[in-house]
Amino acid sequence: MADQLRADARRNRERVLAAAQEAFAEAGLLVPLDEIARRAGVGAGTVYRHFATKEALFQEVVADRIQHIIAEARSRSADADAGRAFYGFFAWVVERASFNHAVCDALEMEEGIGVFRDQCSEADFNDAFAVLLRRAQDAGAVRTDVDFDDVRTLMAGCVGMERRRRVPGRMVALACDAIRPSVTEPERRNETCEICNAPLKPATTGRPARYCGSACRQKAHRRRKTG
Repeated sequence: MADQLRADARRNRERVLAAAQEAFAEAGLLVPLDEIARRAGVGAGTVYRHFATKEALFQEVVADRIQHIIAEARSRSADADAGRAFYGFFAWVVERASFNHAVCDALEMEEGIGVFRDQCSEADFNDAFAVLLRRAQDAGAVRTDVDFDDVRTLMAGCVGMERRRRVPGRMVALACDAIRPSVTEPERRNETCEICNAPLKPATTGRPARYCGSACRQKAHRRRKTG
């Protein structure tokens, strides 16, 4: 009899977790515990026997999703293209969180995913994601003045904004563009006068010189007026 009771308890717990995973994915923390019990086909008392609070059940459900995300980050770290690995993971997380309110709520929490420290998810997630960031920066694919907190904040912001946008991926694209190294073409400088081709003296201040002196400058001005 005791074995049967334990087996029944395990099955009920599994049913509660499956129902909670579905409900939290649809509505996040806003879903009532009674609704989870209804979906699981058990009474609210059964849910409370396994999980003292809705928050405890939420943590259990999301911890499993976070572990899946960690595994994805680790697998991408083997990609020879460090930039592709980092930006691909960033977009992958945002896309999935946008359709899973539970993960979205976890990433947007003030504590981040720190609420899952008991399962070591916080440290594992940070370590796996930080590896992708460091590799991308070493490869010149991410600005070196961007730190891990910047990226985590951008990711959380993108999750919330993507859910409100009609064009999927738009916010991710803008955020990723913001942390890519900017490539500025060097300003082109003339080495000779545009009128007489005489060598120009380097300008110490202001805009680069275009003419060797006032005579050529006036000649250029007359040409523009008549041209």
